[in-house]
Amino acid sequence: MLPIRKVVLYKHGVGHFERQGVVDGDASVDLHFKAAEMNDVLKSLTTLDLGEGHVASISYESTKPIEKQLEDISIRLPDENSLTGLLGQLKGARVAVDVAGRRVEGIVTGTEAVTRKEGDVTTWSQRLALLVEGASLQAFDLLEVKSVALLDEGLRKDVGHLLEILISAKKKDLKKLTIFGRGKGRREMMASYTVETPVWKTSYRMLLPAAPAPDAPGGAAGKKPLIQGWALVDNTQDEDWDDVALTLVAGLPISFVHDLYSPRYKRRPVVHVKEEEAYAPPVLEEATGAGADDQMADLPAFPVGAPAPPPRAQAPAPAPAAMRPAALKALAREEARRRSVSVQTRTVEVGDLFQYEIKNPVTVKRNQSALVPILQGEFEGKRVAVYNAEVREKNPMSAVLFKNTTGMTLEGGPVTVLEGESYVGESMLDTLKPGEERLVPYSVELGCAVSVDHKSERLDVHRAVIAHGTLRLHRHRMERRVYVVNNKTDRLLDLFLEHRFKNGWELVETPKPVESTENFYRFRFEAPARGAGKFVVTERGDDSDAFALTNLARDQVRLWLAAKFIDQKTVETLHAFIEMQENLAALQRRVGQREAEISAIFQNQERVRKNLQALGTTQDERGLRERYVAELGREEDKLAQLRADLAGAQEQKAALETELGAKVSALHFETAL
Repeated sequence: MLPIRKVVLYKHGVGHFERQGVVDGDASVDLHFKAAEMNDVLKSLTTLDLGEGHVASISYESTKPIEKQLEDISIRLPDENSLTGLLGQLKGARVAVDVAGRRVEGIVTGTEAVTRKEGDVTTWSQRLALLVEGASLQAFDLLEVKSVALLDEGLRKDVGHLLEILISAKKKDLKKLTIFGRGKGRREMMASYTVETPVWKTSYRMLLPAAPAPDAPGGAAGKKPLIQGWALVDNTQDEDWDDVALTLVAGLPISFVHDLYSPRYKRRPVVHVKEEEAYAPPVLEEATGAGADDQMADLPAFPVGAPAPPPRAQAPAPAPAAMRPAALKALAREEARRRSVSVQTRTVEVGDLFQYEIKNPVTVKRNQSALVPILQGEFEGKRVAVYNAEVREKNPMSAVLFKNTTGMTLEGGPVTVLEGESYVGESMLDTLKPGEERLVPYSVELGCAVSVDHKSERLDVHRAVIAHGTLRLHRHRMERRVYVVNNKTDRLLDLFLEHRFKNGWELVETPKPVESTENFYRFRFEAPARGAGKFVVTERGDDSDAFALTNLARDQVRLWLAAKFIDQKTVETLHAFIEMQENLAALQRRVGQREAEISAIFQNQERVRKNLQALGTTQDERGLRERYVAELGREEDKLAQLRADLAGAQEQKAALETELGAKVSALHFETAL
């Protein structure tokens, strides 16, 4: 057995294991895996003989169920009387028995039960019958037989194989893999493979120094905050990890499952040979703005712009002659936190991945989990407040402005925040590279209230554009949002204000934000203790009204000219468009009239034809027939004239529409007001 020496766990659900141990001479090493792990093992297994030897081959158990494997072996081991039961199945096999200090070789002919009665006592025994030297049958009491040796090598292998199958059945779904090494002397052998494992996780503790007590030494206030990082690993295997070298890797390398364990058969075509002709078979080949009301007008505006200055240094208080026991206890606990966990971890960048190498050996028992320390150190950070109306409308969030000065890449995970001796909240930390800065909110700042008011207005037209048959009058829309911050606490708040911006809009009359996120401007200012103030964000965006030039009125054109949206030359062009539209309207009325007249003639002709069908052959009826026929002739002449006039009007209308459309599309005008 090669013990596990190194474990590398990945964030995408696999683990890489390295085993290393000593072998001697021609050796075979057995490894056991769950059936579900065999595909990954066969895909990734690597073996090395680190001495003067080599790996000859690797064998592994079949995928056939135990019942199917036993069908191929005629021998069975009964649950009771296993010796006599086995010998009874070995008829015809050559064996050697040790009886009374002498060795007898022969062929098994069977076993028999013998009973003896001596007085009132009846005894029972089993005898083994052998054909000795091909001539004599001899029976031996099995109670007197010390050993039975199988002389047939094939039979010995069958019995050994049967025992291997039966013992493997006792190991639930474990499959055995055997590495055969060839060489001389003692030497090291290594095997490594990758199998599915639970994803390792991270969690952090941020230890913020408490505000110094009145009798605390002056140096206590200058301590930096501390961060602890722990990795949570799970050993779901049936083997202990004893003093293994543990490495934790984050990232998303490509990994997949491919079935290599199951036998694969290729379906072959069946070829029928034709007697009359021989031939070869074919080969087939991923905000609103705000305006301040009258009450807000009297509030002072917060000073903004550059980031808030660092916290004001406090003059160190003189150390008292004797500290109170509570203060001594708190100081001792804080010192204990900084030295209680020995962490020796280094991060290594490997392409797009990064990994934590745990220098101290790690032990995790089978089917257990463990917390492994990966980080402890000071960081640059301070308490701040963050307001986002979409997160919480009335209050900002208390947060830590966290800068990763640990020198390590921090994998994302939950954070528990402690201040002095107290739990103050929790948060989630995203993956941070060294030197990156992040706001980590952990609780609601109930001592500060924020109210928001907004106002929107449209300004006058500042640009007029005629293009693609449309006049667009562009206006500016101004949206103002006033944030009123009332800090009721006794301390100054370093406040970050997040304001959702509109794409394409610009800030006006507003200080530049200290940074921008994907959806928010982030402003920073100080809110004085026991004071209130306002912060105004003004955004300007483009708004427009559209008018189609194919549906104009002369009064509308006069208004545009008076407002200087267009010039006199454009007015003349638009008047020409209006005249063409009026002509189109006249042609449309003409077409409608002709179609109505034609429809009326069709209805009258239908009436006349029905009357003709009802007339007989009398003299009066013949005269009336001639009158109806003459009327049909006159209407046919009129119908021909109407059709010709309709076709001409439709042709003129189509030509005028084409001409108007071309002129409207070609017109371009732009002016700034």
